[in-house]
Amino acid sequence: MTAHLPVVLRPLAPHARVVTLRPYRALSATIVPDLGLRLVFPNGAQGVRFAITNPVFSAARLGRRSILITVARGLTRRYCGNAYMAWHGLFVSLLVCTSARGRRYTSDILFRRPKFSKPAVTPYPTPPSPWAMAMAYAAFGPVPQVAIRKRVVLKQGTRVAVLRVRRMWLLPGRAILGFALSRSGGRPEALDSAVLYRGRSQWRQVPTALTCVTSAAAGGMACALALARPKGPVRRWHLVVMTALGPARLSW
Repeated sequence: MTAHLPVVLRPLAPHARVVTLRPYRALSATIVPDLGLRLVFPNGAQGVRFAITNPVFSAARLGRRSILITVARGLTRRYCGNAYMAWHGLFVSLLVCTSARGRRYTSDILFRRPKFSKPAVTPYPTPPSPWAMAMAYAAFGPVPQVAIRKRVVLKQGTRVAVLRVRRMWLLPGRAILGFALSRSGGRPEALDSAVLYRGRSQWRQVPTALTCVTSAAAGGMACALALARPKGPVRRWHLVVMTALGPARLSW
């Protein structure tokens, strides 16, 4: 316990910090040489994607839920690095800096699952129903749609991929958001997950069903997200996609 430690050691005692995950969070933490910082994520089926930019820091996985960041002993200068994490479509950027005095030292960051990240029961069947519905309405009559036309480019070395949101088809009782992930050179890129949100400052996850097919013309994936038909204008929407080249976000 901190109260039983000598005064000189109390700043170095373990201090835990609880952080609620969001679609994107930017944090900072201090590491003391010979101690360390442990990141603990909520329980989930998928592991945590992690990378740190400064080679002064070392990272080791402690199971599927936690990561330990350490720094070599004997460092007298101040060093900083960015740690990037992704978990279930939620992204964290953590600035880690060294300090020999231990002021504002944190030993553990406990990430808490947000309310909207709980699995939602979709009110419609899973794939391939979105494609079947779109084809049926395309065959028997015009389908109202909202043009979005947004794109973002992802780069990793010589690999380049482009994420495009095309349009949203408005069907009776539901809507279908179409988007594509294409690549320039090399093997076709694939996506791991796609999550849709609504809101300005407070994002709310929208229950969806995802369907993707390989598109030879695009050199990647053509995808559709089926969701309940929106009642108001299609504004302040956010699509977060996890790809092999990292996360991508499009807002409109």
